[in-house]
Amino acid sequence: MKRQNLITILVLSVAFFFESGHAAAQKDTLKLKQEVEVVKAYQPTVPDAVKINDIPKIKTEPAEAPAFDYSIYSKPVFATFDVTPVAAAKMVGEPRPELGLGLLKLGFGNYLTPYGEFFFNSKPDKGSNFGMHFRHLSSSGKIKLLNEDKVKAPQSENTAEIFGKKFFRKSTLSGSLAFDRKAYSYYGYTGGILSDDLKDEMIPYFQDKQYFTKGTADFHLKSETLSAYDLNYDFGVKYHYLASKTGQTEKQLVLSGDVSKEIDSALGILSASLTHYRADSIQSRFSNNYGQKQQVMLKVNPSFKWASDIASLQLGLNTTLFTDEDTDASFRVWPKIKAEWSPVEHYLTLYAGLAGHLQHHTYSAIAAENPYVDPYHDVANANYKYIFSGGFKGKFDSKTNYVAGISYSVVEDQHFYYTNGIDIYNPASASRRLNNTFDLMYDDVNILKISGEVLHSVSDEFSLHLLANYYSYDLKMQEKAWQTPNFDLTLSGVYRPVEQLKFTADVFVIGKRTALIQNWSDDLSSGVFTKHLVNMDPVIDLNVGGEYRFTDNLNFFVRLNNFGFQKYEQWLGYTNRGLNWLAGLSYSF
Repeated sequence: MKRQNLITILVLSVAFFFESGHAAAQKDTLKLKQEVEVVKAYQPTVPDAVKINDIPKIKTEPAEAPAFDYSIYSKPVFATFDVTPVAAAKMVGEPRPELGLGLLKLGFGNYLTPYGEFFFNSKPDKGSNFGMHFRHLSSSGKIKLLNEDKVKAPQSENTAEIFGKKFFRKSTLSGSLAFDRKAYSYYGYTGGILSDDLKDEMIPYFQDKQYFTKGTADFHLKSETLSAYDLNYDFGVKYHYLASKTGQTEKQLVLSGDVSKEIDSALGILSASLTHYRADSIQSRFSNNYGQKQQVMLKVNPSFKWASDIASLQLGLNTTLFTDEDTDASFRVWPKIKAEWSPVEHYLTLYAGLAGHLQHHTYSAIAAENPYVDPYHDVANANYKYIFSGGFKGKFDSKTNYVAGISYSVVEDQHFYYTNGIDIYNPASASRRLNNTFDLMYDDVNILKISGEVLHSVSDEFSLHLLANYYSYDLKMQEKAWQTPNFDLTLSGVYRPVEQLKFTADVFVIGKRTALIQNWSDDLSSGVFTKHLVNMDPVIDLNVGGEYRFTDNLNFFVRLNNFGFQKYEQWLGYTNRGLNWLAGLSYSF
């Protein structure tokens, strides 16, 4: 559920904020990766008109932290890359859907891939609405690794959600209950091909199955007033519980809230959250003992914003108090500055910012980022000390929008993934062993990121979207930013020659990456190891799809992923699927 972006400040003490009795929860967005066109929860709200907006926005706010994100590789193995839409830049050719009671989608693909999804909504009225969503996608075929070994790689995703809203005169109460289960296997490994009798001995997690089951409850109370003179708020509470096949559990409760009000000539905001977190059956990075971890995090972010027709300035602070039972409590303060100026309204806007924050690395967040990480992991938080950013955005004409930006981040304790082995590249070794789950190492890093994005509407039937990012890493100790690329590029197109027919195409390009294997000697107590660097080839992934509207209610679709037949590794040892397709139908009622 999206938080209302009210750029305001209310200078209140933390005690007063929580004594008000309102609690708010930030709603996480589940990135459901799938082979077919992504369908968001079918909610009875009128969608925006299908047009290019005046000023598109880059995926992250200009002055906010650019996430050091591995997510371009963290995806189900039975799907290739999915389109990552930009918030205010939609492709043309997408018709406005008719509001109805429900939608059913069914499909089947190679690699034994069944797919089903169902949405249902009650008829919306002035007082409330209610809906539900169910989804299944699985695969049980084999994958050929780069060493030509064929391995079983079963994987599945199951989702169930109910959600609703209750409308009051000046506020809305909304809530949802969700269940999500992702299951997969540790099917990959690097190096030469292995005989069946050596796989269990050499790779401890080889083809062992894993699953993560997560239940979530989320409730929000949000004001619906449009006047800045009124007190605007967004309060709620969110709780989730996660359990894994390997015995780990995670519980997290988040109370959060935004309040805002106009104060003299400025807008004021106080954004605050209180998080209580607990994980069990993990290996402490401090003591190496197995057990539980408890953490508490309090964030209080006040700021002021002044705005005119062509310019705006926001000044404030990001503050975090963090306690961990394994270490001393810490209190950090970062500046928060955002500025925008539009010398040519709509056509050119310049922006700049300075910010910082503490990135809380929960067990579930790391498991989602890299599902093949050691399941007993305990990952340190990353401190984004400073994030400098700037750029410009606007439109060249009524058909072309653009965003160009640059950011420089100074980060402490950034994690990287690597592989541990025992003389895996020495066949004469008395003890050859290789883990196919990833361990973690840390380094301080300065990250330079240059981004560009263009959305061009060739005609009412045809549009193109280009997004490119370049990365440069200045590390303190490590030779490379392991398994991260130096650039990535996405080119997407939508073409609708007639009302009943639509074609889509996506090209994903990922630059070179370098992976690390740390080889230990036979005698682990000696502390002697050698490094083996593996160059991972660039990725060019082509996906195409088509949809035919047979009637107003019945559509047929087909999706071809990895149409270029390229073999590449998502993570070292974990090869993607070859050409994979999914075809089916959707019926609305």
